[in-house]
Amino acid sequence: MKKLILPVLAIMSLGTATAQFNLGVSVGYGLGSPGHVLGTTTATNGDQKNIYGTLGNGIQANLTPGYMLGEHFGIELGLNGFFGSETTIDKSESLFGTDRTTQKSTQFRIAPAFYIRSGGEKFSVYARTGLLIPLLGSVKTERNDDSAFGLSVLQVSSTSGKVALGYTGAFGFNIHFGQKFGFFAEVGANSLRVKSKTTEVKTSTVNGNDQLESTPEYFKEITYVDELNSSSNNFGYNSASSPTSAREELRQVANFSNFFVQIGIKFTFTGD
Repeated sequence: MKKLILPVLAIMSLGTATAQFNLGVSVGYGLGSPGHVLGTTTATNGDQKNIYGTLGNGIQANLTPGYMLGEHFGIELGLNGFFGSETTIDKSESLFGTDRTTQKSTQFRIAPAFYIRSGGEKFSVYARTGLLIPLLGSVKTERNDDSAFGLSVLQVSSTSGKVALGYTGAFGFNIHFGQKFGFFAEVGANSLRVKSKTTEVKTSTVNGNDQLESTPEYFKEITYVDELNSSSNNFGYNSASSPTSAREELRQVANFSNFFVQIGIKFTFTGD
């Protein structure tokens, strides 16, 4: 990270004499793509089909400070909040009801990027490309199961991820209302995949009765690893596993890639 930040700060300090500091505020929506298999739907008669998609569907809100180091070239540091839509990852129908599992995510991400725009006092077009780095966030998984007669099960868990590095890019246009204020709109894409780190069960009820307190730690927490063997805390591989410790499972990868559209306003402050 230091290798990335230091050159950017150096460029900013060299250009402050002629730089235009700007601040953008924008909001948009992302459509998850390209999709992969999230799970399956199973009909009452046993027919199955795949569910395709990503966890990249959702609202993006951005605060973007930047420097224009001249008329055409600049750098930005996007501060991005992502609020994912609920996505079904598994569904099974029975004569009595449905067993359905959904996921949605919230993230805070930074997006250092390079920015190029055309000239023009009233109108300009631009392109930007850079990195997408999630700093905070989790995936909420909720399972509602009333597919068995007289039985209703609810389980809610939260999964955190490892540090990840993604990519972002966009094309757009600016409409300038004088030198200090403007409107912009853009289309773009994010490519981001995050490896799972831990999962913790937050809620577990059966017919409305809490089960979490009496559930062994082994079934409430998961630590994700890249290999399972005879020394892992997993009864499928090690009969001496501890029920009072988090169980180990193979690491998973969540896909947050999407195509997005967004609109915003930009304030420009010209340096001396």
